[in-house]
Amino acid sequence: MDAIGTVITTFFSWINDLGPTVMLPIALFLIGLAFRVKAGSAFVNALKVGIGFFGLNVMIGVVAQNIGPLASAIVERTGLALAIPDVGVGLHFGMTFSLPAAAFMIPLGLLVNLVMLALRLTKTLDIDVWNFWPWMFSWALVQGLSGSAFLGFLAFVFTGVVSLVLGDLQAKYIQESYDLPGITFPHPFSSFFGLLAWPFMWLFDRIPGFKDWDADIETLQKKLGPFGNSTVIGLVIGIILALVAGYDIITSLQTGVIVAAILLLMPQMIKILVSGLFPISEAARKFLTERFPDREFYIGLDCAVGVAQPSAIVVGVILIPITLILAAILPGNNLLPLADLAFLGFWVATPMAMFRNNIIRGVIYGTVAMAISLWMATTIAPLVTTLGVAAGAAVPEGTDFISMLTIYPWGWVTAFITSLFTGGFGG
Repeated sequence: MDAIGTVITTFFSWINDLGPTVMLPIALFLIGLAFRVKAGSAFVNALKVGIGFFGLNVMIGVVAQNIGPLASAIVERTGLALAIPDVGVGLHFGMTFSLPAAAFMIPLGLLVNLVMLALRLTKTLDIDVWNFWPWMFSWALVQGLSGSAFLGFLAFVFTGVVSLVLGDLQAKYIQESYDLPGITFPHPFSSFFGLLAWPFMWLFDRIPGFKDWDADIETLQKKLGPFGNSTVIGLVIGIILALVAGYDIITSLQTGVIVAAILLLMPQMIKILVSGLFPISEAARKFLTERFPDREFYIGLDCAVGVAQPSAIVVGVILIPITLILAAILPGNNLLPLADLAFLGFWVATPMAMFRNNIIRGVIYGTVAMAISLWMATTIAPLVTTLGVAAGAAVPEGTDFISMLTIYPWGWVTAFITSLFTGGFGG
């Protein structure tokens, strides 16, 4: 039995190591064959999806390499001093994959998804299996707090069920605003902040005058001409932030062009991805709909597809200085935003679809969302530090705790519920 367990663990660890740029095309190719897409067409289109994700990951890397140092320079220049450093999203991986059960993350996630489909509890088939690792992060937090693998598993299932159900409910906004027919984002990060956006959407639509403000990229371009173009907006925002960070004129201009390039190139990667995904997803939906005519099905993808939308990129960049101001003035916050400031577009990936790409609404909502994340990251820092150090993370000299601005909200929720019976998050 030990030998069989080792083989199974090694196999699924190997699948994890492939990463989405390889594993996702393989999964899509097999899905295409299962739903009667010709082998040649399934192979070419699955490969396009892999290429699209590779390009998207490259652009996200460009964001991290350029926006991250820019944000750090703003922090340094403003002299913002807080006790808990934001060490970045990478800490999630160490904490999550240090669990022995992490090797079974993909089959467990697929099993939960398929059972929910069979029981008609969801319409979403999540083909991006890396959406499952935030489920496992909930497991890591709860098991670390309670010592119980069973409770950790319940947190895993809870996170998955909630994310898939919310993916269903948010699908129509994603499909209409982002022109992604049949697609939704059941990612746990996106699902939580999409849920939080609903009362704001209701409120915005009932404020006289404000409800009629159109501030999407297309409207701005019509009103402002070339100055409303997303790339020009990116250029201006990039230059302003670089000057605030203390960059010289040459570096500020270069930073502006980089931000403009991100706004232009990321949507192109999405177009490549969707060009390969659409034939396979449509074949899958057609096959399922013919056999279950009374049901509707969605294909689940990572919310990074939404992050690459121009409106989400613009809002994410604008939120950098807003987040730093919030960190300085928010009562109860001790997190110093650093590494994760490069990824603020993830907070608005689904909400921007719900706000019909309205940048003003996105910035107002994003301000509240960032305040909530700062508070969550601060309160859970003792637990994150304990688990992070156990997984090999280092705590910088002069500080007692580390945390992440990108704390997965459903992980925080499940850990908070557990903490009510264990005496808090520690510390």
